[in-house]
Amino acid sequence: MLKFLKNIIPFATAAGSLLLAGSCSRTMYPQGQHRRNLQPPTDAVLCYGGGPPHTPSLLLHGHHRTPFLWDKERLAPYVTYVDKEGGEHWLFDGFIFLEFQDTNRPDAELYAFETGHLRDKGESAGKAQWQELIDYYFTDGNGVEALEEAVKEAAARLGKAPQKRKVIMVLPDPVIHRHYIDTMSSTTYWGALDGRQLDFNRNEDRIAACKWYIDRVRERFARGSYEHIELAGFYWLREIVTRPVDTQYSYHLTRSDIMLPHIADYLHKLDYTFNWIPYYGSRGYDVWQQFGFDQVYLQPNYYWKPQNDMDEVCRQIDSLGIGMEIEFEPTLLNAREGSGTFRKRLRDYIDYAKRRNIYGKRPFAYYHGTNGFYDLHASDDEADRELFDELCQFIINNPLRAQRPTTDRK
Repeated sequence: MLKFLKNIIPFATAAGSLLLAGSCSRTMYPQGQHRRNLQPPTDAVLCYGGGPPHTPSLLLHGHHRTPFLWDKERLAPYVTYVDKEGGEHWLFDGFIFLEFQDTNRPDAELYAFETGHLRDKGESAGKAQWQELIDYYFTDGNGVEALEEAVKEAAARLGKAPQKRKVIMVLPDPVIHRHYIDTMSSTTYWGALDGRQLDFNRNEDRIAACKWYIDRVRERFARGSYEHIELAGFYWLREIVTRPVDTQYSYHLTRSDIMLPHIADYLHKLDYTFNWIPYYGSRGYDVWQQFGFDQVYLQPNYYWKPQNDMDEVCRQIDSLGIGMEIEFEPTLLNAREGSGTFRKRLRDYIDYAKRRNIYGKRPFAYYHGTNGFYDLHASDDEADRELFDELCQFIINNPLRAQRPTTDRK
């Protein structure tokens, strides 16, 4: 801990000296009041999706995600779980809404929400695409509203949940260049704030864009007056954060160290958490507190790379004081060729989490591709049902839940 505190000092000094461009709102909406020391969810599921539903047909199908919408029916199995005896239980207590690109659009454009995607085609998302991402998650019957309704219906059956379900909203990466890899491409592509075109070659302008986005999300969430969910924080999308020493990781294209602490400071003053999920072997997670993150989950990537040493992964999780991401995709469904290998790997995650005392000590995030958890839930295959029950039992019996208060502070 002393090492982390020493490393924070230069970042904190820089944070105090930077004047930010563009307007921002420190308005404390009702749901954001009195939430100091907001705890992370014990079990947060990743929900990928985004893009504007331009036509009625795209409300069901569109862009590169199928299904396209997160409606109430799709979200319901993530909210509660019915066990073999017919008992119903609260399931995930956190929902991370995120997207890293928007492709297959009706206008044929390709946009990336973070540095590193669409290298040879497409371009960095601008202000209009950031707004479309917000609009997607606040579309009637989709995303945030659908989650509220799903939890509301479950509460009518089970009684009020122990805590409000926590929403963590993606925060796009203000990519410096229109074409991230081409340093000769525009840095003024994003759009304007207060009548001035932002230049992402200026750190102040990248921060201003993020603050604008945060405020738009907060405003939209406040309009809903939700009773069963709360906006708990924001999720930093890019899985690598860099310092000047990270030249081989293209520090000049990201400059994370001089931007993220200011974004974290803004979120903390508004009582929101800053969340991140790097991959094993990434950069920056060994000094994650320098960047202002509150909750970090490490991707073991063992599901695809069984050569990754899970004992070492667990050692790092424990020593760094971070959480763990459980990972799987529809490839584990019994109807898929070679699925037995992947089902075993998911069980290995659960086994390592328990044997290495991460279970009950650290929170978990759950990656399942676009729709893997729902597909596992919907399967009537006996092997799939058995695995689904094992996973849900792991979640609902997480010992961390017993350590949390049973009601939210008012």
